[in-house]
Amino acid sequence: MNREPTNEQGEFFIVGKDTGSGFTLWDVCPAPADPARRAIMLEEAGVDVHDAMGELLTERAATAHDAVRQALGTVRERARLAYYSWSGTGSWAPSVLPVPQPAAGGPYGQASLRGATKDGAFCVTATALPGAPSFTVRGLAGRSTPGTRDRVRAGVINNGWHWPLCNVLIEVSPPAGARRAVGVRGASALDLAIACAVLAASGQLSGPCLAGAAAVGELGLDGAVRVPWDLSEAVEAITAPGTVAALVPAAGTDGAGGAGARLIGVRSLNEAADALAGHRHHPAGCAHCCHGAVPHQPCTPSVWCPACREDRCAW
Repeated sequence: MNREPTNEQGEFFIVGKDTGSGFTLWDVCPAPADPARRAIMLEEAGVDVHDAMGELLTERAATAHDAVRQALGTVRERARLAYYSWSGTGSWAPSVLPVPQPAAGGPYGQASLRGATKDGAFCVTATALPGAPSFTVRGLAGRSTPGTRDRVRAGVINNGWHWPLCNVLIEVSPPAGARRAVGVRGASALDLAIACAVLAASGQLSGPCLAGAAAVGELGLDGAVRVPWDLSEAVEAITAPGTVAALVPAAGTDGAGGAGARLIGVRSLNEAADALAGHRHHPAGCAHCCHGAVPHQPCTPSVWCPACREDRCAW
């Protein structure tokens, strides 16, 4: 049932059940190309799924995994819930599309991501704490803070994410051992890193997804990733040891050279989150990625990350 189509785009039937707070995936299969057979299969499957109190969705995609991803995006948007989980069985376990679950007691957590401006590289740490909803950014020049907060919050919401209703604190600090600056200049280049860190701290993006990654880019109010001032200098500063890849504006990849790190062009916050969740910033030879595992730190076949070492017996 879980076959991949041979053509570039194919239709798939996705069968599962909406539990109200999540979606349980039962099966996925390619739809017959013949219209008559498709109609018969759709009718028969529809009756069976209805009797089982389930739901049948159809999606056109290049692969079955892509079809599942699209279908889950549809039901999540329809649910309009801050946390809409999903589960699967067999080969359709959550390795298809890892969905982080909220931490016990609420969407509270901490996550860090590297960012950079023309002044150098910085560590962006987001913390979601219990308390009255607020959004505080520390470490930027005073006049930059209000604009940063507005762009990040609007970009997150307008890209379909949930803004955490808690005390969100952002700390922008230089790498360990570096001298703390009075205020970061060109702070808009940190927008993308701040937004991704907020999503991870609030449980909407798995924290381990950020390992080895960096992000440089200004966010528009619609969540589009724009080229910030002096992008090339910021990219040069971010390509430090420990950075496997950097997410940068797609429009600026040609003029931004990064020695020692791979540049991944993204057009929106959604594309950036998808690249992180899909491990696309990890090395091509990453042993853990080859097995479709949950988010983890980057590794190679010869140097395994902690998650790989723990799970290697299950392979």
